[in-house]
Amino acid sequence: MSHTHDIQQISKVDDSFSLKELNLMLKKKNKSIPTKFLYDDLGSKLFEEISNTKEYYLTRTEKKILNKYSSKIINESGARELLELGSGSSKKTKLLILEALKVENNITYVSFDISEKALKMSYEELKNISSNLNIKLVKGDFINDLEKLDHTDKPRLYLFLGSTLGNFNNETAIKFLSNISKKMKKNDFLLLGVDKIKNKEIIKAAYNDQAGITEKFNKNILNVINKEYDLNFNPKMFRHVAEFNEDKNQIEMYLKAISDQKINSHIENIKINLGEKILTEISRKFSDSSIDEIFQNSGLETVHDFKDERNYYSLYLLKSS
Repeated sequence: MSHTHDIQQISKVDDSFSLKELNLMLKKKNKSIPTKFLYDDLGSKLFEEISNTKEYYLTRTEKKILNKYSSKIINESGARELLELGSGSSKKTKLLILEALKVENNITYVSFDISEKALKMSYEELKNISSNLNIKLVKGDFINDLEKLDHTDKPRLYLFLGSTLGNFNNETAIKFLSNISKKMKKNDFLLLGVDKIKNKEIIKAAYNDQAGITEKFNKNILNVINKEYDLNFNPKMFRHVAEFNEDKNQIEMYLKAISDQKINSHIENIKINLGEKILTEISRKFSDSSIDEIFQNSGLETVHDFKDERNYYSLYLLKSS
């Protein structure tokens, strides 16, 4: 087999974010912690569990679309290399890889993720598919490290699934997609998963599962920054809250303090009052017009919009315009 499980590390992922910056974010009136700290090894594992809950429609719906249209996506794109940004376990991507192997006996799959645990899960998921599949694992930050990826002459299909774009504000989304657009060759495509606006109760339930896995996932961010910056947050002193902001069409995930607290920091101690909330993640939901505007501002044009019958979710096949 032409596989490797060696992980190429193209950056030291979190070195650029300092304790001073975190202190400043936690001293503001609207407190927040960078979303990337949700996805350590445990966080990546918990997110996989969330995607299997009955409330979390996103993964099921996206997989259904892939089941229906994988052959069309591969034929349209002519992809001989699939490069997935934020790959997670690669379970859904397997559908595209299997289709690609039907038309070409030498396919490369590049898994690019911030989490070493996710990269290893990806490798375990795909390693036995075929001796004609070459697997490469790259650890890095896809917002900042895209230009460091190896060049290839093969037609490349970039994959950004799971509606992760919804975690970005407009400025970051446009910067990220513009970076992909600039890197794309004439015969490259991007397949982008996007969650659409729908009944808010359906959306809210997806981030408040009855099994409490999203709560564990959210609270784990405190363990991550405790370890990274030698802090003393107690996750038991916070409640998981996920609210839908109708003005911005986005879920906002918070940790809400259930008591007054003092967090010891080597720079300056942080006071958190009873009832104060710390924003950990946003998840935007898009209309056709709002996502089209982002594409136009990112130098991308839509080739196909693959969607489910309820119009809950879209997989956009895009090329550089």
